[in-house]
Amino acid sequence: MNNIPSKPYKGNILIVDDTPNNLHLLSNMLEEQGYDVRCANSGTIALKAVVIEHPDIILLDINMPNINGYEVCERLKLDPNTCEIPVIFLSALSETIDKIKAFRIGGVDYITKPFQVEEVLARIENQLSLRRMQLELQEAKDQALKALEQEQELNRIKSEFVSMISHDFRNPLTSIQGFAGLLECGGNIPPPETINRYIGKINNAVDQLLLLLDEILIIGNMEAVKMQYESVHINLKEFCQEVIDTLKYSVNNQHQICFTCSEEPTDADMDSTLLQRILINLLSNSIKYSPPGSEIYFDLECHNQIATFRIQDQGIGIPLENQSKLFEAFYRCSNVGNIKGTGLGLAIVKKCVEVHEGTISLVSKEKLGTTFIISLPRYPHQRL
Repeated sequence: MNNIPSKPYKGNILIVDDTPNNLHLLSNMLEEQGYDVRCANSGTIALKAVVIEHPDIILLDINMPNINGYEVCERLKLDPNTCEIPVIFLSALSETIDKIKAFRIGGVDYITKPFQVEEVLARIENQLSLRRMQLELQEAKDQALKALEQEQELNRIKSEFVSMISHDFRNPLTSIQGFAGLLECGGNIPPPETINRYIGKINNAVDQLLLLLDEILIIGNMEAVKMQYESVHINLKEFCQEVIDTLKYSVNNQHQICFTCSEEPTDADMDSTLLQRILINLLSNSIKYSPPGSEIYFDLECHNQIATFRIQDQGIGIPLENQSKLFEAFYRCSNVGNIKGTGLGLAIVKKCVEVHEGTISLVSKEKLGTTFIISLPRYPHQRL
């Protein structure tokens, strides 16, 4: 077995010269220094070689038949794909005017023949170092621009979020203020049934505020602090029916939630709080984005120790171009129109599913509705 260490890769160099001795001398010298070297004995071959694989640097002879070095360099600099490749000219021409022309058309350096090996190596290494620094600077610039764009987008989303939150907080607060005013004793005390109805309205408004505040806190903490998973024994069928009853009681909607369940046992050990967030958010979205009177289909299937929940609506659907960002915090689809929302619900759903070590997917077509499929392991020991 050969344990002789190979020389480190230093770069890819294309040598263009119509003199075989020069090609042989330069290629051997550079290969010994660890460079990958290709050779071309004409300008035409050189242009083809550059298209096949871009070199890190080109050593280019000036005096060649048919297409000379100046013409080759000019063609390379006119092509956006090759204009950044450094070109060092090699020539027996030592007049100042020749050097000026070489630099004017895009050459980065000029070596006069006969050349010294040390000089050639030094100039090549210098230009490759400069090129590497240019690439690093360009990459840093691109990253800075990307970060700036992300910051601008985040600021835009935050502004929209503040506007939506203001609206969502204002409605229940206005309701609380209104019904509290009606309960004030101004001389005419409302009958008990009216008082109870007003108190019920106030309690519903408070519940809305607490739910909204809870969602904001979850989003704020779920990246900084890992969400806790506390499993309890659940009958999933009964749990789903309780969720449906809760939505019927707390949400003023005109939809029918059609629930079906497979015949297999539906017991499981899961985090009931996180599971409730998953189901309520998805069912609430189906109600919000579906036409009044339409049906919401909610299916539960327990098979092979996996519980699968399917929630299907006949709503506005999710545009294909929006689906990749659907679970990002504050993101809202382009077709929601005037339907209010914070863009938090699905981000919370995704996080709750991940804490269960489950999966979530969707099938959706604009104007035809959406189906969410959530698969969760039924017992903690099955979590990955």
